[in-house]
Amino acid sequence: MKINKSARLFPLLILFVFVLKINAQEKDSVKNYWLNQIEIKSSRMNLGDTEMPVEKENLSSILNKSGFSLIRKGVFFAQDIYSDGFKKSDISVVIDGERYHSACPNRMDSPISRVNPIELSTVDLIKTSGLLQSGLGGLVEFHRSEPEENLKIKVGLSGTGESSQSIDGAVLFEGYKNRLTFRYASGKPYEDAEGRNFKDNYGYKENFNYMLNEVSFHGKSGNIKYSAAFTYSDDISFPYLKMDERINRIFNSSLSYKENKIYFNYTRHIMNNSLRVSPMFMETDAENLTIGAVGNFYEVVYRNWNADNQIIMPMAKVENKLIPNLSLFSAAVNKKWAISSFLISGKVGIVSHSLGEENQLTFYQTLYPGAKENRLFPTFGISVNYSTAFYKNLGAGLLIEAASEAPEIETLYIAVTRPMNNPNWVGNPELNQSFKTTIRGSINYDRIRVEFFGTNVWNYVNQTQITVNGKPNVTYKNVDAYMLGINLDAEWKYLNINANYTYAQNQTNDSPLAEIPPLKITTTLLSPEYSGFIGFIKHTYNDAQTRVDFSLSENSTVAWNKFDIGISYLYKHLYLTLEVENLTNQLYYQHLSYLRDPFASGANVFEPGRTLRLNIKYDNIF
Repeated sequence: MKINKSARLFPLLILFVFVLKINAQEKDSVKNYWLNQIEIKSSRMNLGDTEMPVEKENLSSILNKSGFSLIRKGVFFAQDIYSDGFKKSDISVVIDGERYHSACPNRMDSPISRVNPIELSTVDLIKTSGLLQSGLGGLVEFHRSEPEENLKIKVGLSGTGESSQSIDGAVLFEGYKNRLTFRYASGKPYEDAEGRNFKDNYGYKENFNYMLNEVSFHGKSGNIKYSAAFTYSDDISFPYLKMDERINRIFNSSLSYKENKIYFNYTRHIMNNSLRVSPMFMETDAENLTIGAVGNFYEVVYRNWNADNQIIMPMAKVENKLIPNLSLFSAAVNKKWAISSFLISGKVGIVSHSLGEENQLTFYQTLYPGAKENRLFPTFGISVNYSTAFYKNLGAGLLIEAASEAPEIETLYIAVTRPMNNPNWVGNPELNQSFKTTIRGSINYDRIRVEFFGTNVWNYVNQTQITVNGKPNVTYKNVDAYMLGINLDAEWKYLNINANYTYAQNQTNDSPLAEIPPLKITTTLLSPEYSGFIGFIKHTYNDAQTRVDFSLSENSTVAWNKFDIGISYLYKHLYLTLEVENLTNQLYYQHLSYLRDPFASGANVFEPGRTLRLNIKYDNIF
């Protein structure tokens, strides 16, 4: 791994600014997603870590703050997370310490789709890499509330009208430290601002209904906790891709004693293009099994992943071991030290990737003669956080960190042969692991927080194209890259402002780094409370993104503005919100709406037009 002198010094030249973490947060009564009121615990956190209460926010609002952003890949619960230039598995997603890996290589079943909002209490947005379960780009950790002794019923219902027709309902029964939860969601793919549906825009036969059902059970007896859940969804449309999720089945269970937990989850996922008008048939049948053990200072995870793909044309059929029985084993330990104004966190571990279908090795050796069926990577992460207070309302701090993580297993061993001159999709078993250094600083004055960061990544995994014997191949290579950015969060009683910008550069190719969101500014104006009513108006400005990687067929996108308005009402145990999203019926799409892989449709997917949303929550203890 070559590191030139200027690159080594790069993070130290970026900035020298400071932060003081806020330990308490104002309640935001704008939105409701069926969740209990909770208290934020006052605890030492790394700079770049944010603990968010979620009782009065929907998950999309929460995960579009503090430099995090979402890409809508299908309906509302099919989204993926980006943060400060990192994406996909760079950002670990865990639910009460449990990892949920995607069975779909295109992450249709992204980890956040495994979350039932009615059960949640807090979400931790963590950008540092020194924690036990952090990835190269950080960690998003969802925390369920614990079942209570008192008898309780909680009901949540969310429905949309106009451009989006959907319903999402959940009911929770709780008592004697046990909880039973049911959820049902259904709807049609939305229309854009010009009234065009998925059939009009993206070649679907019809606008097919989708459905999600879930049942879960959680309980506690003394120091023992236990859980089990089953989720299934059908016919989720993904116009960004050439296939859609037809079947997804998830089983999971866990058992824990004090702070030690063992768990497993199994996913069966089938995607195909039978909802589309197409001269050929494509289908992928995938399975993923994850078994883990996790405690305060350790984690051990085993994953087995297999996916078979077929492409059927009138005169030919291609069968692929798209994910050829891959296995992952990882183990890590973590230690934290609090020394005066310093908080230090470090982890070390190993990750082993192995190819189960050894006869598949020749497929990769066409491009990579040194390909092997097993790879072993040592991993580590260390962060040093310093914070101080200058005056009563002014504080500052600095975080310096370094980390190294293994490549995603699919970037090593994914395998798709495609007919005619369509590019094959070939993993690179010779990839090196990524190594990053980051300096992150912030100044906090009263309710205003400005965060700056600079990150340098060596061996960042990036897509590329290689042509062999006239056949194009989409594959992966290591490049050096850097990200510079600023995040602003300002919260007053009647006004909230959030702004994020990341500038990212591929140093190896001297070009912009692909899939980086542009400048985004969100301003929310709240009304005073009157007889239980609170109103709001929100404006979102999303700048044009002209810094794109044309060599990867990434296109620039134009700027857009969007307005949302709403009103909420609280009466005893009943909480109501009525919102109009995209009030002016703006026609727009997100920059992150284009996925670059051989199954990408190549379409820019428009967001919903004007949408009316009603949320109802009833929460009562008997």
